[in-house]
Amino acid sequence: MTSRDEQPGNGNRRNFLKSAAYGTVAIGAGLTGPEVLSSSIGQARAATDKNLKMSFIQFLPHTVPAAWSKGIEDVLLKQGNIEYQLLDGQAKIEVQISLMDTQINDGVNVIFLQPVDSVAIGPSIAKARRAGIPVITLNIDAVEDHAAHVEMSHYAGAMDIAKAMGAALGGKGKVAIINAPPGIVIRDQRTNGFVDGLKKYHPNIQIVADQPADWDRKKAQEVFTTILAAHPDVAGAFGVNDSMALGVVDVARDKGLLGKLVVFGDDGEKDALESIEKGELTGTQYTDVYQQGRFAAAAATVIASGGVDASSFHSKGHLLIPYIIATKETVGQIQPNQRW
Repeated sequence: MTSRDEQPGNGNRRNFLKSAAYGTVAIGAGLTGPEVLSSSIGQARAATDKNLKMSFIQFLPHTVPAAWSKGIEDVLLKQGNIEYQLLDGQAKIEVQISLMDTQINDGVNVIFLQPVDSVAIGPSIAKARRAGIPVITLNIDAVEDHAAHVEMSHYAGAMDIAKAMGAALGGKGKVAIINAPPGIVIRDQRTNGFVDGLKKYHPNIQIVADQPADWDRKKAQEVFTTILAAHPDVAGAFGVNDSMALGVVDVARDKGLLGKLVVFGDDGEKDALESIEKGELTGTQYTDVYQQGRFAAAAATVIASGGVDASSFHSKGHLLIPYIIATKETVGQIQPNQRW
């Protein structure tokens, strides 16, 4: 995990609380349970008797934001004075903007956000900052400056996926990328990491297709079927999320190619881990998404309890969550309570 937080000022209580928020997050690094963070912020409740309100505006309902929300709740609900709600952005920027306006007008203390559009949401984040409300983004960053960004290690993880996939292919062959729609920053981070990883570790592997499947398993089935028809000798596929990778596995099963195709996903959701254990999916980048939500909530709790105003943040805290490349050999390291 890396951090680029500001250092606490000399004797300045608000700067100290701001730094303490990120220090709290750092304590929880690694694949651990909720008790680590809950004990770390046990004194935050005593800092104020004021009731606090926090909201998470997700991109759209999916296993990943659902797990973030559970992790957030693990921390917030233990405080006893925080009202929390999960709101659906419906994958529409106009919906997220409207929800941001509502939350700002309602006087929430912290907004967690997974932006639909990293640029278009900027004026809403600036409006929240003027209202004194810190915004913490999850996984998809925003160009407008805000309090903190907590994300999976998209680029480095994808490089390691390329390294592992290339090893499984014996360093040669043709592969396809089943991608997210253009315009989303994590699409570029994961794609670039995978491409750069192949160049670095397995330069003899050729990428013959890179097609979007909109994060969707069924769409990935259609896309990979088309790719397979055009490139019947394709030996591997990288699904930029697990849903799309599992769509490739579905096609491989239907066409009798299980065990012949090397297929990797990214995220580490429960269905992907079970598919690895069955010998279907080759591997994925696993991140403890529950813990990612807890990290964000721990920072938010200390910020809000200490009365740190959004204007106090002169640079964005950036936290990368630890990961492992889960394969048949390593998937057993991930405990049942860490699977989402």
